[in-house]
Amino acid sequence: MRSKNEAVFGEIIEFVNRYFERNGRSPSTREIEGAVGLSHVTVQRYLQVLRERGEIEYDGHRSIVTQFMREMLDTNRAQMGNSIPCGALDDVIDSEIEHLRLPKAITGEGEFFLLRARGESMIKAGIDDGDLVLIRKQETAKQGNIVAFLYDNEQTTLKRYKQTDDAIYLCPENDTMQPIVIRGEDRAKLRIQGVATGIIKKIG
Repeated sequence: MRSKNEAVFGEIIEFVNRYFERNGRSPSTREIEGAVGLSHVTVQRYLQVLRERGEIEYDGHRSIVTQFMREMLDTNRAQMGNSIPCGALDDVIDSEIEHLRLPKAITGEGEFFLLRARGESMIKAGIDDGDLVLIRKQETAKQGNIVAFLYDNEQTTLKRYKQTDDAIYLCPENDTMQPIVIRGEDRAKLRIQGVATGIIKKIG
């Protein structure tokens, strides 16, 4: 076998990783050809060598899995930016959005975002001012879930969810505070953004 250009191995891996990050799947060999400027047969030979080295999983067709992809597949991408009040309904505060990846072993499956808690209304649930609360995005919740609510598209809060036939109760976890009660037509203004599934705290 002819010697291979080590730089091309790196180009192929880098392209496959970038493609996966953008598209959620591996590229075809035709797409790799266009990216690195090599023939179909040559690209396949490079891929076979990468497989023999243990650097990729490759079935000889489209399915290519790199170490980077394996790590990505084992994590969830979470959006982090806005804070959320743990008190009265308050205006949404826009802030710079960041993204980070968290292990699926911790988060489970789903789509997630992180909100920084503001206030002390949820302290008995272990959520303190400044904690990062992991929220699974969903539009429904069960009685007793801790929920990120949006009210009238402008105000938000994090509370425990309870509902009766005539009202929705946004309940604090702080004995000094009273529930927010939403009745009548105002209930249609309340939207569930997600359910809290975890907390990230600083120690010390």
